[in-house]
Amino acid sequence: MAIDNSFLIQKVRSRKDMIVLFGAATVMPYIICDPETFNDQVWIFETEEQIKEFAQPYAEKKIPLRGIRFQNEQFLGFFTSLFALGINELVFVGEGGEQTKIALEGLVRKPDYSKLPPAQRPLTNPELQLTGLYFMQELTRGVPNEQKTDLPSLDEEFSVNLARARYMVPIDLSEGEGSPVDKLKNHQYKMPVIRAKNGDTYQPLFTDVYEFEKFTQKKKMNAIILPFPMLKGLLVKETKGFMLNPNGFHVVMPLQLLEAIEKRFPEEMAKFRKPLTPEEQQARDIAEAKKIAQNGEAAKAAKAQMEAIEKGTSGNS
Repeated sequence: MAIDNSFLIQKVRSRKDMIVLFGAATVMPYIICDPETFNDQVWIFETEEQIKEFAQPYAEKKIPLRGIRFQNEQFLGFFTSLFALGINELVFVGEGGEQTKIALEGLVRKPDYSKLPPAQRPLTNPELQLTGLYFMQELTRGVPNEQKTDLPSLDEEFSVNLARARYMVPIDLSEGEGSPVDKLKNHQYKMPVIRAKNGDTYQPLFTDVYEFEKFTQKKKMNAIILPFPMLKGLLVKETKGFMLNPNGFHVVMPLQLLEAIEKRFPEEMAKFRKPLTPEEQQARDIAEAKKIAQNGEAAKAAKAQMEAIEKGTSGNS
């Protein structure tokens, strides 16, 4: 039997404030996967005392949690931003401790960008954000890694989503004449960097427009959107690599990690490659045949293949 939460939804919308459960390490809403429905939840409480009581068993597992208070005028923006994290359910804990689950889409409308031209649609990566949060929640737990039994599977899910994603890369275009496209082609730009507490420098990188705006604080900054395989080409030698979502789960992505993910998921990398033109394919085939020709046992077959390709016929004839 379906539960009518309309009264509670109206009560939530009209309340003065609310306290949201956050992870102290990720500085993001703490995500809980419902063991029965597998819904990805954010929990909301009435009082600070409820948060402390709820967080106690987590503290024993070395998972520090805290409550962040939101005022009514912040509700809509906060709830809407949860779609970008892959959240689909909220759990409200009432004054008496009763728990009520509400589908996120039952509380606020999910943004629909399907009618916008592709170039105008804001970038989102809910799968990447969600798997990244689960991974970082476990990784930052204050126990030895051998006790983090779920870490390997969480790492696998997060890593494949890193490989599949497109990213917002902030860029500082040079002043003066010329279009942004021309300035990019002519390398008339600088890459912004951020400095960690230990002095290391990183290039900021973002999963979505929400994280980008948290970083820029409404200051004017340009950004380009790139797939994972193109990130290496923008790394600055003086930095330690990228920092993904520095105001969110802040994952460090050095060159070694980028290269490891490329090798680990070649099928995902191939999806970003443009189809070759007939001329490019012919050139590649000739290059491959030349490699084969270096092997004495296959020299004759390779030369025949090269001649066939250059004549425009099948190399198998």
